Amino acid sequence: MLSLDLLRQHPDLVRKGLQKRQISVALEEIVRLAEQRDGLARRCEGLYGSLKNLREQCRTAPASRRAGLEQQITSIEEEIRALELQIADLETRLRLSLLPLPNLPHSDVPTGFLRSANRELRRWGVPMSFYFPPHSYRELGSKLGIIDNVAGSRLSGSQFMVVSGSGARLLRALVTFALDFFTHEWDYREIQLPLLMKYGALLAAGQFPPLETQSYSCQADELYLNPGGATSLVNLYSDMVLTAETMPVRLVTWTPVFHRDGGSASLPPSAARLSWHQLSEVQLLWLIAPHESYTVLQTLLFQIETLLQRLELAYRVVMLCSGLLPFAAAMTLTIEAWLPAQRRFLPLASVSNYESFQTRRANIRYRTPSGQIDYPHSLGACALSIEQTLATILEVYQQADGSVVVPKVLRPLMGLSLLTPH
Repeated sequence: MLSLDLLRQHPDLVRKGLQKRQISVALEEIVRLAEQRDGLARRCEGLYGSLKNLREQCRTAPASRRAGLEQQITSIEEEIRALELQIADLETRLRLSLLPLPNLPHSDVPTGFLRSANRELRRWGVPMSFYFPPHSYRELGSKLGIIDNVAGSRLSGSQFMVVSGSGARLLRALVTFALDFFTHEWDYREIQLPLLMKYGALLAAGQFPPLETQSYSCQADELYLNPGGATSLVNLYSDMVLTAETMPVRLVTWTPVFHRDGGSASLPPSAARLSWHQLSEVQLLWLIAPHESYTVLQTLLFQIETLLQRLELAYRVVMLCSGLLPFAAAMTLTIEAWLPAQRRFLPLASVSNYESFQTRRANIRYRTPSGQIDYPHSLGACALSIEQTLATILEVYQQADGSVVVPKVLRPLMGLSLLTPH
């Protein structure tokens, strides 16, 4: 959620940031609601002071005066109740006005609304070249007998897949490899969470309202399947005040994610993105003091790049333009691997700085060393999109005979070095 103080003190800055996302909103109406609420709150505070004085007078006043004082007390109490109802109504209207507003892009984020406006930061590795026409991951998955879209459609409908045999083992190895990497080498705390979440949790994380129509819901229980992003993780700390000793928070989880349009909300729209409705991700969350968050963004990026380098997958790092930023993000960097058969990049990971946007919505605060209460910054990452990494490995490591070499770091986890057709 945007800071109301920022909106009131720097409306032009907020307006300019929203324009970078092609969003126009009547900020004056939000400011008017806030001023109206503050005026009523000040009036209510004054009445509480008067009420306190009257009650003290009533305790010591002679019996002849008590009736008149009690009447005044009753009148003020009724006025306070009426004012509090008005304040609550204005609070609701104010929150409803702020909830649909996305985060403001960081000043370094390029302005634009197409993939061509994204800024490529760097590349690592040399894209694989072949002396034979390379096959797509779909063709390879079918020939190897590890990806079955017919069975997936029979079970759940179109764009659901069944991955079996050595393909399922490869998926499991990728999850284990990534979780061990972050827990053993970088001291993240591993968490496993429910897949179904309340509406308020998705609202607090900034997934709703923008992804509400693309989510799968259990209407009878008013629960929703995770559409992507470190949604559940950030809600572990909602309505809490963290201490300086507990900061920073570093969490990692593995979770399936679900999206009606296919792909994952954690990764940017892309023509090359897998269109499966169910994927899985290794996700990261940081909660950190505001002045450290952009340093941590680079730390997260370094960690994820190291992960992909160990898989020996050539990639590029891209900063998303303002029009493609996730709703809650101030800056998002994606790591995209090269698909040789399709001759295009596929996003395997992304890292976002949400600044204080999520923590304000979820009411997560922390006490600074000086004793002040402030909102920490949250950073979230899809550290590895498991199925999209599987697709990339199939294309990058394929051989002329249709077999696929298993990346070296995964061989001990899989117990084999080659995927062969059966």
